[in-house]
Amino acid sequence: MSTVNTLLTYEGIPIWRHVRVIQWMLQIVSAIVIVALLAWFFTNIGNAVQDRDIPFGFTFLDREYQTPIGEHFIPYDSSDTFRYAMFVAVTNTLLVAVLGVIAATALGVVIGVARLSSNWILSKVALVYIEFFRNVPLLVQLLFWLFIVLALPPVRRGFEIADSIYINNAGISFPGPNSGGSFSMTLIWVAMIALGIALGVVAHKLLSKRELVSGRASYPVAAGFAVAAGVAALSWLALAAVGDAPMIVTSPEPAGRFGRIAGGVTIRAGLLILLIGLVIYTAAFIAEIVRAGIQSVGRGQVEAARAMGLSPMQALRHVTFPQALRVIIPPLISQCLNLTKNSSLGGAVGYTDLTNVGITMTQTAPAVSIFLLIMLAYLAMSLAWSVTGNLYNRYISFERR
Repeated sequence: MSTVNTLLTYEGIPIWRHVRVIQWMLQIVSAIVIVALLAWFFTNIGNAVQDRDIPFGFTFLDREYQTPIGEHFIPYDSSDTFRYAMFVAVTNTLLVAVLGVIAATALGVVIGVARLSSNWILSKVALVYIEFFRNVPLLVQLLFWLFIVLALPPVRRGFEIADSIYINNAGISFPGPNSGGSFSMTLIWVAMIALGIALGVVAHKLLSKRELVSGRASYPVAAGFAVAAGVAALSWLALAAVGDAPMIVTSPEPAGRFGRIAGGVTIRAGLLILLIGLVIYTAAFIAEIVRAGIQSVGRGQVEAARAMGLSPMQALRHVTFPQALRVIIPPLISQCLNLTKNSSLGGAVGYTDLTNVGITMTQTAPAVSIFLLIMLAYLAMSLAWSVTGNLYNRYISFERR
C-alpha cells in the first residue's frame, strides 16, 4: 500500500491535490478535446465536399493563370502558373502590410505624444483625430479617399510640379530609382546595403552605450542611419565605376500618344488609396496605445529625469518611452495584425491584393482550395508579426537589461 501511495505522489503531495499536476492534466485533456473537435470539423467538411461533388484539389496550381494582374512588383506574365500568380499577390499584400505598419506606427507615435502635449490646441487636435478616425468604418474611409483621388484630373491634364512630380487620378509619379545594371550587380549592391544596415546597427549600439556612460550626446540614431546610407552610396559609386550602376535615378515624364507617365517611380491610385486609408485608420488606434503606455510610467520617473536636467524630449526618449514599450508592444502587434488583415479590402479600391486575386482565380479554379490557401497565407503573415513582436518584446524587457 505504501508503494502505491508513493507512486501516486509528486514532490510529497498526492497527485490529485498537486497544483502543477492538475494544470498539466487539464492542458492535456483540453488539447485532446480541441484535436478531436478539429478532426470532426474537417472530416465533416471533407465528407460534404465529396458528397456534393464540390470542386477541390490543388492540381490547378501548375496550370497557366492566363489572367493579367493589374499591379505587381516582381516580374509577372499571364502565361505564369497559378502558384506564381498567388505568390505575386502575396508580395502585393506584404508590401502594403510592411509599408503600412511602418507609416502607421510613426504617425501613431506622433499623434499619441501630441495627445499628451501641454499645448491645448495640439492636444485637442490629436484628440479629434483619434476619435474621428477610430469611429468611422475603414471601408467608408477607403471609399472616401477613392472618390477624392477619382476627382483629380486625368493623366493628360494632371498636376505637374517642377517638371518632376505628376499627380493625377491614376496615381502619383516622382523621381526614383530604377534597375539600371545587370542582375549580378544589383544583387551585390543589395548585399552591401544589408552590410551597411548591420554596421549601422553596430554603430547605434556603440554610440548609445557611450552616451549612457559618458552622458554626452552621441546621436546614435543619426549616426546609424549615416553609416548605413554611406555604405550604400559608396558601394553604388564603386560598382558604377567598375561596371553598370546597379540602380539609376530617373525622372518621370509623359510618353506616348495618351500621355502615360514613364520613368521614375509611380504609386498607382489603388495602392495609394489603400495605404492612406490603412495608415490613417490604424494610426488612430496606435496613438491611444502610445498614450496609455506613456501614462503607465510613474510620474516620479519623469520628475527624476527633469531633476537631472533632461529636457522634456530627452526625458521622453531616454526615460519614459523605453519603460512604456513594455506596455505598448503587445497591443501594437495586434494593430499590425489588424492592418495586415484589413489590407484584404484592397479590392474595393482597385488594388490587386491577395484576396482580390483569389476572388478572380475562383472563376477558373476550385474556390474552396483557393480560399484555404488565402487563409493559410494570412495566418502565416499574422504569425510572423506575432513572432517578431514577441522577440522584440523579450529584447526590450527589463529582465534582459
